[in-house]
Amino acid sequence: MQYASWMEATGEGFISEILKAAQDPNMISFAGGLPAPELFPDQALQRCFQRVFEEQGKSSLQYAQTAGHPQLRQWLAQQHQRNGKPVEAEEIVVTTGSQQGLSLLAQTFLDPGDVVFVETPTYLGAIQAFQGFRAQLMTIPCDEQGIIPEELETMLKQVTPKFLYLIPNYQNPSGKIMGLERRIALLKVAQAYDLLLVEDNPYGELRFEGERYPNLIDLGDQVIYLGTFSKVLAPGLRVGYVVANPDIINHLCQTKEGVDLHSNNLTQRAVLEFLNEGLLPGHILKLCTLYKERREAMVQAIEKYLGDDVDMIIPSGGLFLWARFKKINNSFDYVQETIRQNVLYVPGALFYPDGRVTSEVRLNYSCSTPETIEEGVRRLARAVRV
Repeated sequence: MQYASWMEATGEGFISEILKAAQDPNMISFAGGLPAPELFPDQALQRCFQRVFEEQGKSSLQYAQTAGHPQLRQWLAQQHQRNGKPVEAEEIVVTTGSQQGLSLLAQTFLDPGDVVFVETPTYLGAIQAFQGFRAQLMTIPCDEQGIIPEELETMLKQVTPKFLYLIPNYQNPSGKIMGLERRIALLKVAQAYDLLLVEDNPYGELRFEGERYPNLIDLGDQVIYLGTFSKVLAPGLRVGYVVANPDIINHLCQTKEGVDLHSNNLTQRAVLEFLNEGLLPGHILKLCTLYKERREAMVQAIEKYLGDDVDMIIPSGGLFLWARFKKINNSFDYVQETIRQNVLYVPGALFYPDGRVTSEVRLNYSCSTPETIEEGVRRLARAVRV
């Protein structure tokens, strides 16, 4: 078959591979970004779906607005500000997960060869979405708080990108969080160079400790914001959204019409029922309590079994711990051995679009019990010391 040329360059997606590996009952997977299934509010959601069927059954099964269920968009608008001003429902489009938001942005904004700035490292799913439309990804140097504004300005003097994509809160894969002063400095650079920012925030509500910072879109006007219920409710619902100015939203809706007409109408209404019951804050508190415990278990297990052989960034929220092996050169070289040991991580090289070799790995702690985490890290230590 004669597939598009870009598919030959990407090969089979590693995301699909790690999701497959997670299905093996003998495998301890630290590779996926999976929430804890035991905390899925399945009973509450069943009640919400049932209520939608009883009260809105016919309309919930019909075609719907491309931009999303109006009442859900209104609820979302009430949760956000854009440059200090209230957000209107017309500034929101509901997407099939925030991953579709990335794809819609790529399809709407990018021509082949266009430049996109990204963090170093950055989210693998974003790399796939942007490279799928043949964008050229350029990495901006980062420190412990993410993008370095001076480095960004240096790059902007040389190259004009379509936008900068970043995850300020508990970044995937590094787990870093951007401080308030850094956010303000970054926005000043963006304003000076008329740079569009794409702010992806799947993990911002999963805060274990530390200060809560305003989103970039709260502080500046040149921001497109991506949100999702995947990490705070359930990923199988596939409900995400984009916040942006009405002109951008209209263009995204034009793109979305040709993709799926609209996201799942029934599920949007059931999610709205859940939100209107006021259940989300308590549910998020449960998630944060459990994930903090599991993060601590992973940190302790790494210290116990790997000790000084690993440097790690201990996150104050989110789902991931970023680690670097000191005594190996390429973490990709050990993937097959970790599979033989029935444990799986994501090699760090996949998060760098420039193809660099690295000994870093991303480890997920949210989907494993403390006991499983300890056993998994023990297997991991055995694998990398073979």
